Amino acid sequence: MFASIKKWMGSSSKGVDQGGVLSAWAKAEGHAFKHVSGRVSGYVVETTRGWRVEWGDSQRRVYIPGKELRFRSETSMPHDVQVVMLTRALAQTLETDVFSRFTNDMQTQIDTSLPDEMRWLAMHPQVDTPQSPTLAKRFVILSNAVEVSQLWLDSSLIAAFEEAANSWWTDELMLVLTVNRGMLTVRMAGDDIDPEVLKQAADLFDLAARRLRETALQTAA
Repeated sequence: MFASIKKWMGSSSKGVDQGGVLSAWAKAEGHAFKHVSGRVSGYVVETTRGWRVEWGDSQRRVYIPGKELRFRSETSMPHDVQVVMLTRALAQTLETDVFSRFTNDMQTQIDTSLPDEMRWLAMHPQVDTPQSPTLAKRFVILSNAVEVSQLWLDSSLIAAFEEAANSWWTDELMLVLTVNRGMLTVRMAGDDIDPEVLKQAADLFDLAARRLRETALQTAA
């Protein structure tokens, strides 16, 4: 599986410490930056907006080899709501790898050793975005709670996703957004962090997290 992912990602500056990039961004934004060591080593940024950024060894080696950058936020969304969003180009690559693993191993069910979000590619229905041809063309959004996901995707969030699609969120960028167990997470390849992409991804994540909290309140009412 790594072969097709590495080919898709191309070359990167693997092994280069990205602490300086994260520290500079955190200082400029007024966030708290710290180094963590022990069983897990890396960096953590506690933001002033109630969510955090983590950098360290990948927790998703099956599709992010090397280092990983994670944005994480509690949202109060019910734990059974699941969403995954990624570019169509990356979705096609991951779907091909899942199918290859399934057929090569002659399995009768989806491999439970795969990360949740990869299994969801085959399990969950698509969330249509007819109000945004750009999103419909560039991204795949899947969820087991389609109506909740459509409520989350209000005009402000769709506009932000469209802006990202037209600027920094390219087909070549390894980035996967998920909602699971009440947690909003964005995972990115972390071997070579572009400072401008970091800032833009953080701003988009902040909006997505706020909208998800608002949606959780709306659906609970």
